[in-house]
This record gives sequence, structure tokens and C-alpha cells, in this order.
Amino acid sequence: MSQGYKMSVIEGIGVIDDVRRYRGSRILDLASKLLGQSVPSMMTPELAVDIFYSFLLPVPSVVEALEKSSVDDETAFRLNVISALLSSPNIWSIKPYTVADNVTSFVASASFIEKLVRLLQRGSSGQGEGRSWEGGGEEVLDEKRVSEMVSKALEQVVKDVKVAKDVKKLLTGLGAGKGSVLAFDESMEEVLRLAKETDISRVLEKIEGLKLPATRARYERFNRGWMDGVELGGDLERLHYSQLALPTLYFLASFADSKLLLYRKVLPASRGPIYVLLDKSGSMVGTKIDWARAVAVALLRRAVVEGRGFYARFFDSIAYPPVHVKPNSKTADIIRTLSYLARVKAGGGTDITRAVITACEDIEKERGKVSDIILISDGEDRIPLDLLSKTLKKVNARLHTIMVQGHNTFLKHVSYRYMTVKRLEAREILKVIDFE
Repeated sequence: MSQGYKMSVIEGIGVIDDVRRYRGSRILDLASKLLGQSVPSMMTPELAVDIFYSFLLPVPSVVEALEKSSVDDETAFRLNVISALLSSPNIWSIKPYTVADNVTSFVASASFIEKLVRLLQRGSSGQGEGRSWEGGGEEVLDEKRVSEMVSKALEQVVKDVKVAKDVKKLLTGLGAGKGSVLAFDESMEEVLRLAKETDISRVLEKIEGLKLPATRARYERFNRGWMDGVELGGDLERLHYSQLALPTLYFLASFADSKLLLYRKVLPASRGPIYVLLDKSGSMVGTKIDWARAVAVALLRRAVVEGRGFYARFFDSIAYPPVHVKPNSKTADIIRTLSYLARVKAGGGTDITRAVITACEDIEKERGKVSDIILISDGEDRIPLDLLSKTLKKVNARLHTIMVQGHNTFLKHVSYRYMTVKRLEAREILKVIDFE
């Protein structure tokens, strides 16, 4: 063992080697980004590691043989913090989200350190024991004061960890590189900033446990694609080997009548983006806008699973700039889109026609693929049917209208699918996102 390594104060962890110190350093780096400044020197990688294992392990305990009087200041402070953390009843509100989960334990550790440092900076001056921290100049706080701050910090961590767990569940299974620990690991800062959005918890709760409809594979004919069966025709490039045994005259007659047995070949059909138009006018305030945003998040997940692009654009009397997630986007892009969906507040008038036409202009860049526009609104608005029909047909788009506790006769005539939602529940979200 290399000289200079320290021991964990948690039973069974042992030496905090270079690999564990690296994890601790990354936790501190994330906490520093959230703080907007460097963490105090009392927040060491060893302390971050012990905090991480305090959240990760089901029932961790402090090493019994350690005595505060027989260790250096750093270990004594670490022992003080971990003892307070493990004895606080608030930790049991966090444990359901972190036990045996490296990702959420990492998030919880960074969030806890950020909040503990803020509490230290806010009111610790002049209340320590009068000793200076070696090399850092920070006060060493008494045991009671640390215990109070640890308990307060834990109270504030619960929301961050719950959002992190929900986001991880949302992204799990989205495909290669998405939802994995490594992909999620690179987006910890975005997840914690997302947790600070006041509405995100309500949005994620509405789709908790919601299962996406089974992906329906779509294929298109392609002469050099995958073999998918057999058919009759005259394309010699796809000739079934059995036809070579036919008598020459019969072969030529079958060829002339396009009745040769051929391999049928296909490729996966390319599909256009899912485009969500979400009404944020004043009448959508409250549970309506929360439900609509939950639909948008569920559609985002479906788009990523199916390898399709995703647009979301809010509108009232004007159409606001869209957010766009390309097929095979990184996890960080998806998290930023979630943040965008969580931030927007209801207010303003309603102009559905302008919103749909603007969406069609965006979709025109992906001409040749069928695109789905999901319009979510509760408003009455007079729609020029001919203009809207021609615009949708021009860009090969289908309009799915979801009326939230409302009705629009004009939209019903122009829509590929028209739904009226009366109860803003999860099963209604499933009906909205389940379409061919």
C-alpha cells in the first residue's frame, strides 16, 4: 500500500485508494460547479468518498475503533460529519433512492456537500472551537453545530435525489449510450440543475410508472435490403435460387409474365420527427399545463426510443423558439430538453393557426418522411381549413389534436386524429402517445 492513503471511517470500506479518491474528487468538482466557487479545504476527497458510501450502502456504520482524540483534524472532522449523517433521521428519506445505485448516490453526495458548504458559510463564523484548519484556515466546528447543519442539508437533498432517480428511470433503456451509468455520469450537473426547476417534480410524477407502447417496426421495399420473404415478379437481381432449375422456356415465360419467384427485400422505414405544439395560453394554467408537459416528456421518450427527431414548441398568441432533439442525441441534450419543458409558465392568448404553420415550416427540412404533429390545446380558435390542409399535405405531416377539456370543430375536420381529454390522468397520456 502506498504511503499517504487514508482509511475510511465507514466500517468495511477500508483504504481510500486512488480510484476512490478520484470518485471523491469528481463529487467535489460537481459540488464546486453548483456552488460557483471552490469548496473549502475541509471538504476533502476522503470526506466525499465516505459521504458517497453513506448513501450507497443499506445500513452503513462508523468504524468502532476510531476515537476523535487519536486522529488528525481532517479525520476527526470527517468522523464528525459521517456520524451526524448516519444518525440523522433525515437520511432515511433519501435511502430509498440511493441504496445500491451509484448514480443517485453520486448526485446525493454532491448535492449534500453543496448544501452543507452553504450552511457553513451562512452561519458558522465565530461558533467553532477556535482552532484553525491545517493549511485552509477554516474553523473546526463543534460536534453539535455540525450535527445541526448535516441534518438541515439532508432535508434539502431529498428533492434533488428524487428528480435524479426519476430522470434516470426516464432515460433507462433509451438505446445504446443512453440511460447507462457512463452516459448519465457526464450529465450530473444538468440533472442537479434540473432538480432546482420548481415544476419538474410534478411533471415527472405524472408519468411515473408509465410504460411506452410497444414499438411497431415499419419497413419499406428496397432491392438491396434485408431478405424478408418471397414474392412474384420480374426483378432478376432478387431471383430465388430455385428458379434456376426451371426449363429455359418456362423460365422465360415466367419472366415475361413477371411471375418468377423472388426474394422480398426491405429496409427499416425512415420516419419523420415527433413535433409537439403545446399551448401555454392563460387558460392552460395549473393542472392543464402540468399534464400537457408530462405528455411532451412521454413523447420525447418515445421519439428517442424509435430513433426519431423531436421538436417541442410552446405557443400562445405567438410561436416561441423550438427545442430540437436529433436522433441519437446525447443524454445531456435530452436533459436540457426536459429542463426547457419544465420552465415554461402559462399566460397569453392563443393562435393555433400560426403555431401549426410554423411547425410545418420546421418539418419541411425533413421532407419525404412522415412527421407527426401533436397539438395540445384547450382553446377555441377559428382555423382556415383549406390553408392548414394544404400546408400539412405539402410537408407530409399528420396532425394529432389533443383538446384538454375543450373542443374545436375546425381542428376536428383537419386532424388525422382528434381526442378530447376530460380527466388529466396517466392513462390519458398513454392514449395520446399510442399511435401508428
